[in-house]
Amino acid sequence: MMVEQKQLKLDDYISLDEREHFLSELHRFLVWVGEPLPDEVEVNGETIKLHELIWRCIHKAELSGQEKERLMELVRLLETKEKHDEEVLQRANLTHEEAKRLYHESAALIRAIMDLRECEAGKVKLKESGEGVRQKIDDAKRWLVFLKGVGKKFS
Repeated sequence: MMVEQKQLKLDDYISLDEREHFLSELHRFLVWVGEPLPDEVEVNGETIKLHELIWRCIHKAELSGQEKERLMELVRLLETKEKHDEEVLQRANLTHEEAKRLYHESAALIRAIMDLRECEAGKVKLKESGEGVRQKIDDAKRWLVFLKGVGKKFS
C-alpha cells in the first residue's frame, strides 16, 4: 500500500507578515475572550481535565491553601506551555492551518490561565444557589416553548 504525501508549496506556509499578525494578536489585551476553554491539556506528560477543574473551582465555597498553591503551580505550567507555543509560532516554518491551531491553542491557554488566577483569588464564584439556577432554566424553557408557538403562528 502506497501512502500519498501532500506536496506543500511555498504559498501553503505563513508569510512573515502573517506570522507577525498572529503574534501581535496574541498580545492583545482581551485575546482570550470568546476562546473556549480546553477540555484537557497535557502538562509534563500528565493529562489535566482543565475545564472540569475550573468548573469545580467556581462551584467550591472556599479553597484551601494547598488547593490555591496547586492552582498557581498549574498556572505556571500553563504559562510555560503557552510561551513554548508562542515561540514555535514565532520561529517554525508553519502552514496556515498549523499557525491557526497554535494561535487558538495559545489564546485558549491564556483564557485558562486568567480563569485559574481569578479562581485562586476567589473572584469567580457561582453567585446563585442551585434553586436560583433551576428557576432560570425553567424560565428559559418556558420562553422557548412560547417562542416556538409564536413562530408557528407566523409561518
